[in-house]
Amino acid sequence: MVDTDVVSRAVADAVRRAGGKRHDVALAVPGSQVISRQIAMPVDFSDADIEQQITLESDQYIPYPIDDVYFDFVVLGPNARNPQTADVLLIVARSEVVDRRLDVVTGAGLQAAVVDVEAYALESAFALIAPQLPATARSGMTAMVDIGASHTTLNVMQGGATVFTREQSFGGEQLLQQIQDRYGIDYPQASAALREGGFPEEWRVDVIEPFLDLLANQVGRLLQVFFSATGRSTLDHVVLSGGCAGLAGVAAVVERNVGLDTRVGNPFLGVEFAPGIDASRLRSDGHAWMIAAGLAMRGTTDVAR
Repeated sequence: MVDTDVVSRAVADAVRRAGGKRHDVALAVPGSQVISRQIAMPVDFSDADIEQQITLESDQYIPYPIDDVYFDFVVLGPNARNPQTADVLLIVARSEVVDRRLDVVTGAGLQAAVVDVEAYALESAFALIAPQLPATARSGMTAMVDIGASHTTLNVMQGGATVFTREQSFGGEQLLQQIQDRYGIDYPQASAALREGGFPEEWRVDVIEPFLDLLANQVGRLLQVFFSATGRSTLDHVVLSGGCAGLAGVAAVVERNVGLDTRVGNPFLGVEFAPGIDASRLRSDGHAWMIAAGLAMRGTTDVAR
């Protein structure tokens, strides 16, 4: 169980060191901890009507008591087959999942203004990396793959909009644990060495290269899930992000494994920073901040997708 007080202190310390003055924040939950489904509503329903209908008929849409969840929705547009109805994307999260995160930010002296889903935060970040991609990425299909500490998030986008999301348990913690176990060093040492590149060559041969092969296989499996679920056979591009995207050679290994154009995304390339911000460090670590950048793109007043 995560110690909320410890995490709150860490967040408060990070905000203090960053010199941030804002207290409203946007945060995200993993896709594995939410339920998303597309439902139909009368096309002339207002948002208030839709919310009321979902609440009244919650047993049809939500597998938990309505008092135990938070939910939100976005109207996608008229149904292609029945123009009298609208397609509505419903997102549901258990209250305890969201409340744990709210407790963390409250304990850090902050206030949550937006709670998003990590996959949709990747969608928001797409506008920042689109200029780095070939023109085909604007209208074609791009798989954004964020390899975090404990899980990997896939968001397949077409023309800048999400068409498929999936998540699986796999992340950089596995590599850090292997390094700690094999070489007898602690977590901060292993993390710093990977981040700064100051590690012996034997690490690369014995641990990092096998991990990159495993990572590429995991990405390939996620893409196969997409192909199986949608009937498609290929994609145009793969964009990697998350902490593991900073490992040297990762894009080449994944590209060789999946047979698709693969590159590491950096949301901070070409971005202007305010005076006093360490722009060079942010750009060098930009791949690790893709979801955070997507949340920042949403802002704290943008509460509707």
